[in-house]
Amino acid sequence: MVLMPEEMLVVPITRVLVPGTQMSLRRPRGDCKPGDTFVVILRDDSATSGHSVGTLARVTGVTSLDAGGAMVRLHGERLVCVPPAANTEGRAPVGIVDEADSDEPVALDVVRSLLSRYMALRAEAGLGGNVYPRLSNDPVAASHEVASHLEISRPELQELLEAGNASRRLRKGLAIMRRETELLRRLLAWEGS
Repeated sequence: MVLMPEEMLVVPITRVLVPGTQMSLRRPRGDCKPGDTFVVILRDDSATSGHSVGTLARVTGVTSLDAGGAMVRLHGERLVCVPPAANTEGRAPVGIVDEADSDEPVALDVVRSLLSRYMALRAEAGLGGNVYPRLSNDPVAASHEVASHLEISRPELQELLEAGNASRRLRKGLAIMRRETELLRRLLAWEGS
C-alpha cells in the first residue's frame, strides 16, 4: 500500500461507489466544488470497526438545494485503503490499494460469458439489465465493471471490493454470478411451471 501525501476527507455513505461509476450524494454543506476529491466508504452502523476499503471519488458537479446543502455528483476513480476506524466523517490517512496481482489470472472470456448469461437471465426475469454488457480487457477495470453489474446486498458488494486484488475480485464475482444465475434459472423455471 502506498500512502497518499496528505490525509483525505473520509465520508461514510449508505451506498457503495464502485470505481468507474457515478452517483449523487446529498451533502449538508455546499462546501464542495468540481475537481475536489474525497474518499467514500460504506457507512457501518454496527459496533464493528468499519471497512478497510473505500473509493477515491472526484466531484464532477455541485447543485445547491433550496432547502440548504447541496447535491454532489461523484465519479469513482480507484480503490483506496482506509483505517478500519474511519466510519465517521473526518480526515484520515489513506493508501492506494496495491493492484499487484501475483495470483493466477482469471480468463476474462469466462467472466464475459457468465456476465452475459447473468444479465440475460436478469432481463428475462424482468429485473432489468444490459444484455450486452461490455467488459474491459484490463483485469482491474473488469473487476470493477463486474461489481457494478451485480445486484447484491451492499455489504456483499463491499466484501467484493475488499477481496484484495483484481484476480480475487474476479473470482469472487464469478462465484456470485454463478450463484445468482442458478437462482434466476430456478425462479424462471418455477414461474414457468
